[in-house]
Amino acid sequence: MIRGLGLVYLIAIASWWSQVTLLVGKDGLLPAENLLEFVQSRTDGTDRSPFLLLPGVFWWIGASNFSLHFVCWTGCILSILVIMGRLTGPSLVCLWWLYLSLVNTGGVFMSFQWDILLLEAGFLSIFLANWRWKLTWFDPPKLSVVNQIALVFLWFLIAKLMFFSGWVKLAWAGEQYPEWWPDLSAMTYHYMTQPIPTWTAWWMHQLPEWFQRASLWPMYFIEIILPFAVVFGRFGRLAAGIGFTVLMLLILLTGNYTYFNWLTIVLCIPLIHDRLWPNWFRNWVRFKPLGLLPKPATKPLVAKLAVATPFFLVLALLNLNTILRDLHNAPNPVLSRNVVPPWMQSFSAALSPWHLVSGYGLFRTMTTERPEIILEGSRDGITWFQYDFAWKVDDLSDRPKFVAPHQPRVAWQFWFAALEKRFDYRSRNSAWIESLVLKLLRGDENVNALLKTNPFPDTPPAYIRGRLFNYEFTSREERERTGDWWNRVAAGEYLPKVSLPSGNEEVQ
Repeated sequence: MIRGLGLVYLIAIASWWSQVTLLVGKDGLLPAENLLEFVQSRTDGTDRSPFLLLPGVFWWIGASNFSLHFVCWTGCILSILVIMGRLTGPSLVCLWWLYLSLVNTGGVFMSFQWDILLLEAGFLSIFLANWRWKLTWFDPPKLSVVNQIALVFLWFLIAKLMFFSGWVKLAWAGEQYPEWWPDLSAMTYHYMTQPIPTWTAWWMHQLPEWFQRASLWPMYFIEIILPFAVVFGRFGRLAAGIGFTVLMLLILLTGNYTYFNWLTIVLCIPLIHDRLWPNWFRNWVRFKPLGLLPKPATKPLVAKLAVATPFFLVLALLNLNTILRDLHNAPNPVLSRNVVPPWMQSFSAALSPWHLVSGYGLFRTMTTERPEIILEGSRDGITWFQYDFAWKVDDLSDRPKFVAPHQPRVAWQFWFAALEKRFDYRSRNSAWIESLVLKLLRGDENVNALLKTNPFPDTPPAYIRGRLFNYEFTSREERERTGDWWNRVAAGEYLPKVSLPSGNEEVQ
């Protein structure tokens, strides 16, 4: 499991590294330096520490382009050390700290549930890891008491993730969400409306409605029932691990959900007891069940527990607060009143920037339409040319592709912004969209990394506008006739025509 987590860290950090300058670099869409300055300004003249509000290494080394690249480079090296089994414990501590720094300075581009899931799992792995210089590939050492406690927390983490992913699908059902899951229609929309569809999603969308409705029942069983099997011994955990893994593989084969599916599969590994792995597999990797290993030399467990116990108590309190809060805050709550004491809420709020414990709830609502923002540029305000962004749904004939486990985060944010239907300065997406439009108007060549083709390769446009279209998958007959994967109809204006005033850097 530890080596698998190292691989996930490597994928996540390398993916972020490939786009970090454009997203949060000095001249990026949302510069990390600006965020640090803003947090600093909010705490000037107060007794509050900006570090505690936004913990991270960049307070010490700055958030320059060099610092961002250095942190990503260091994270990749440490991930490789974990995969190799070298300095595993210290490497995991540093990886958690570096990824926390990247998440806290990533703004809206680092606001996804898998980012905080990786931080929660990464923190727990520190207590599960072996702290020897070298971890052999075969015959791992026997788990200590601290390791065993961390293992239980990891069981709870995967159960919490899966249960609340199922729970929110029912708890948020109501008149305000008519597209909801209880009428069994969600999967008739899911493959088409997911953020970055794949070509396999197009084929799944073509399946008959009875199949889409029937496919919900095994999902509900896996997400709502199987998490409780974790407490029913090794065979219960085996059933849960197999069910969770199968669900993740199915999602992985029909959608681009970054490294989330792989991370969840890695978290399923601790659910399977050593003795339940097939003999051929154990013989192949040449490891013995932990119970058959010779007992290691006695170590000062009291000292280890003295260090680890406060952390475990904090994690237990934070988890309790998260569960009680989520059960109460849903539109259809299980708890009719808030039973979380004020001191626990304050305690959790104070530690929230560290992302030690989080709540989850994937696919809480299912959208029934797929709005897309189409940015267009013009030199005269009459003839307009469309910008086609990489990995984003734009061109009707463009075949949906697999991009996971890489996450093109601008393409993802376009999906969220489109759901808002109109540009609004109060939106959390307004800052990066405004920055992107400014860069297009100025002809910033760095933005070309986001585009399939630039319709204005030499001279930037004088005007930019954003139109909204509703996209739908074509039918089999339509695709055979036109070759297109998508149909679309105009749905209004997202952003009115804007330009750069003469001698001014602001959009008018």
